[in-house]
Amino acid sequence: AKRVMVKLGSAVVTRSSGSGIALGRTANVIEQLCHLQASGREVILVSSGAVAAGRQLLHSRRKMGDDLPIPSRPLPPIKNASDLIDYSLPTPTSRECASVGQSALMSLYDAMFRLYGIQCGQVLISISGILNRSPREDICSTISSLVEKGIVPVINENDTLSQVLHDGDGSIGIPVKDNDAIASVLARDLECDALLLLSNVDGVFTGDPKSAESQLISHLHKGNFESCIFEGSSNAGRGGMGSKVRSAMYAAEAGVSVVIGNGLLHRPILDIIEGKEIGTFVEAR
Repeated sequence: AKRVMVKLGSAVVTRSSGSGIALGRTANVIEQLCHLQASGREVILVSSGAVAAGRQLLHSRRKMGDDLPIPSRPLPPIKNASDLIDYSLPTPTSRECASVGQSALMSLYDAMFRLYGIQCGQVLISISGILNRSPREDICSTISSLVEKGIVPVINENDTLSQVLHDGDGSIGIPVKDNDAIASVLARDLECDALLLLSNVDGVFTGDPKSAESQLISHLHKGNFESCIFEGSSNAGRGGMGSKVRSAMYAAEAGVSVVIGNGLLHRPILDIIEGKEIGTFVEAR
């Protein structure tokens, strides 16, 4: 695979509590992506996790008067300052969390990629931009230019926008509601050789993955698609296995090989590229 797109679900990027970034796991993923880049492959990253990152930051705000990491000459505290500020603020909305978390997540990605001498660039995308041909072509042109210059595009849906359903111009054939669908549409248009959809599940099962009777489907195709039972989304994200499978089938129809796998494993990206049987493989048609 020459051009590889990796989509990280929120459950991969964030802690099991769904709040805050899993730093060690994220660093492991970035190291694998840098290995791919160093081997001459073109890497495109689609990442969720901004809302969870922002949720942690907003919930950990300190009250005035607490010990703050400020210079050695702080201003004297205002008398009865706590009376001037209402700390009983409402719970931050998802859009507010996304606004704060997106910059934090990109700062982390930038720092991690720079450790390996690689530059990354942020690409925020709206659902309407994906559903309409003209803005989607502009998006793909920007991503392609970044890739050609050796810059890793980091793509994410702009969750600061309201989740309003759009009809689009009919130029794509699946509903677009999350980063799984965004990744599949862009993987087709960018002519990616492989798309890796990574979450906290080992792949697609014949039933509930937690049930002992369920079996992992190693190869997914139209013949066994109907036998799958899709559970709900993870605690951290909006997408679920049903969305991943529909997205995978859509990308495979255009010649993209897709693997739905577990991003919590030690080195899943490199193992998949090396041909090891991990997760559920959807063969390009």
